[in-house]
Amino acid sequence: MIGQSLPWDVFTESGVLVASAGSLVADADHFLKLTARPLFREVEAGATSEDQTIVNVLDRMEAIAQEADVLLAPPFSAYLDIQIKDLAQEFITLYRADADACLGFIRLAPVSRPSLRHCLHVLFVSQRLASHLDLTEAQHISLAAAALTMNLAELELHDRLHAQASPPTTTERNALAAHPGRAVSLLQEAGVHDAIWLDAVGQHHENMDGSGYPRGMAGAELGLPSRILRVADFYCAKIGARHYRPPKSSHLAMQELFGRDKHRLDNQIATLLLRHMGLFPPGTLVRLANRESACIARQGRRGEVGIAVSFLDARGRLLAPPVERDITAQAYAVRGYLEEDIAWPTVNWKHIWGY
Repeated sequence: MIGQSLPWDVFTESGVLVASAGSLVADADHFLKLTARPLFREVEAGATSEDQTIVNVLDRMEAIAQEADVLLAPPFSAYLDIQIKDLAQEFITLYRADADACLGFIRLAPVSRPSLRHCLHVLFVSQRLASHLDLTEAQHISLAAAALTMNLAELELHDRLHAQASPPTTTERNALAAHPGRAVSLLQEAGVHDAIWLDAVGQHHENMDGSGYPRGMAGAELGLPSRILRVADFYCAKIGARHYRPPKSSHLAMQELFGRDKHRLDNQIATLLLRHMGLFPPGTLVRLANRESACIARQGRRGEVGIAVSFLDARGRLLAPPVERDITAQAYAVRGYLEEDIAWPTVNWKHIWGY
């Protein structure tokens, strides 16, 4: 379509006109900007479509998150290997269908218990990193399976830590230090033999400088999927919240990643994270210059902010439907980060991405 005129008016999910029929698609950047989110055209009543099946990515994500929750609870199925890889493949398919929605929605909506929600966030971030590295499709699936099961041995402990008002006790820290190895043992007992999957789980807390755990491995001893998973897990833990620890902004998380923790993580992968997630990744809540509360919904190709969607007006009232804002305009410029407030009215986060 580059160099051609649009045959129809195109709209966002909420009915906002994006481009009129006859508009020229000037170049690749213009095309990518247009197609950065789902678009729609008007059809006459009774008209048929060649594709009758439209997958609601976020509804499906919630459904298979519940399937994952059941599978990860002992006693484990005799077919755990196949079942987890099938789920991993489906999460990858959803990610590829709408990466920004997957990355953003998982941060805001309680799609599953906190421990699994973190694993799903790591899965999607690791897929974004892996898409810029030389991994086979089989390695993508093994990496996603590792993200789902990396905390298999202590999912309940991670849930408790999310809710408790104090930092981990010595006993809890000891359990955390042992959980990568215990997760590998549980997977092996359940019949998992995929070396990439098992290595990534066992090494997801190992550091490039040898300061990690449980084995103090370093550098070339760590496989590429393991290093991807380590960076994604580190980042998601920083921007996620626990009861005793508020979430950090992506800006502060990146400062730590390239500051005091620089020598622990793979610098090439950390640089990819900065380049392709940026300082305002999908799901980031922001205050705009007009005092509206908005969510970063879409990113550009280089991790820059693409689209923000306002969901509360300047007086804290719900905007239904939410409204896209051009944050390059002075009136809607981003003025700072926000945290979700329990005083807010209920927000349907799916609407931010047009679902």
